[in-house]
Amino acid sequence: MPKVVILLLCLCSITIGQSRLEELGRFGGTGTVPGKFKAPSAIDRSEDGRIFICDRGNQRIQVFDPFGKFRINFGGFGWDEEKFDGPVDIWARSTLNIYVADYNNERVQRFDKDLNYISSKISNPGAQEKFQFREVLSVAYSPQGDLFILEAGENKILKFNSQDQGDVAFGYYESGEGELTDPVQLELSSDHRVVVSDAAAKGVFIYDYFGTYLFQITHPEFKRPMGIAHDSKNRIYVADPENKAIFEFTAGGKFLNKYNSVSGIPFSAPMDLVVIDVEKQIRFYIIDGDDILIANKVSEQPKE
Repeated sequence: MPKVVILLLCLCSITIGQSRLEELGRFGGTGTVPGKFKAPSAIDRSEDGRIFICDRGNQRIQVFDPFGKFRINFGGFGWDEEKFDGPVDIWARSTLNIYVADYNNERVQRFDKDLNYISSKISNPGAQEKFQFREVLSVAYSPQGDLFILEAGENKILKFNSQDQGDVAFGYYESGEGELTDPVQLELSSDHRVVVSDAAAKGVFIYDYFGTYLFQITHPEFKRPMGIAHDSKNRIYVADPENKAIFEFTAGGKFLNKYNSVSGIPFSAPMDLVVIDVEKQIRFYIIDGDDILIANKVSEQPKE
């Protein structure tokens, strides 16, 4: 048994040496003026390259170009349309619309690509109990027109179809081994899977689009996994602010790498990230405290 453990540790150390993050730039910092942040919670990228960030402490959404240049912000504290009370997550990848999880207002707000308000999704008291929701933790929209909502009341995932009808509810106490305890964020991979981080369970839960639990990704160094992202090969990246690291796994959950720094500068508290392909390179946009880091993944040959 000890020989097996030693072999696994050696394999892990070799794998970790295969890539690193090289900084291309950074922007943000703490403040209330445009371009500054107070406890940003989530980040996403639209198809036209704009970077959207939930500036939770300032109760707004901020928008930047791919190089980190400030473009516009919208929102502000309130209960009316286009106002927020705890914007915790954003989905900007759909073809036409942008969705914001407005946590304390218990709704999902929908905007068009020009940031014009369209509508709000709130819980329908006349619907089945399992399709009702309270605080919205995270939101995602599939290419098939399905809206996925991660809610905090019963720690469940709700899927509404393109006709806005409740399709399936999963992840809550009746879900068996796929039960969530402290979910944080959900992500949709391009191979039609629902990926959910769970801080208390110290893992990432994988389901199919029908709500069937598939497996859980864990790592002995996970402390509080939160933000999640995937690349074009469906490799899964997990931001763990308490560990001050980002973990990388294959689509099947095999551990590949752990990133503790960008260009040798240690992370402060990586909260969320988005990963995209740019000119045959893998680019990261990372929320690290009140800063946003831009980095490329650089492959290296493992040391012999």
